[in-house]
Amino acid sequence: MRRIVPLLLIIAVSVLASTEARSGENVWYSIAVPGWGQVRAGHYGRGALFLSGELVALTTLAIADIQYNRAVEQYDRAKASYLHATYIGDAVDEYALMHERWDSADNLYGIRQTTLYVAIGVWAINVVDMIIFDSKEEPPLSISARPGGFLVTGSISF
Repeated sequence: MRRIVPLLLIIAVSVLASTEARSGENVWYSIAVPGWGQVRAGHYGRGALFLSGELVALTTLAIADIQYNRAVEQYDRAKASYLHATYIGDAVDEYALMHERWDSADNLYGIRQTTLYVAIGVWAINVVDMIIFDSKEEPPLSISARPGGFLVTGSISF
């Protein structure tokens, strides 16, 4: 896992360096915050999709990480209770509880890893989308001054 993130960064930077990105500035914004470059390029729907996808993945990752750490603590307490049991009946009960806590921690570890890969995947697809579909066009939004205020007109593109 520790090798994947630097590898993705190297690939993104090399693609940016090798291709003459039409408006490379938006690509850098997308690298910093998923969806930001798309919004700057006028693709509000895709920008919102990438930003919300990344926020959901990172929020789920944070929650899964907290729950995993709690499950590991519960396993450690159950293991200590099992090791200090003096009666065979207590030892059997504590052993079953210890295995239950282990399974819970193992499931949460899998969820944590999956959400981490989803967050990395959303980020990578966001960068690739920005590299491929970035255009020199101005966002379809115009603002004009009127005597009574401002007139804002625009359109949304996906």
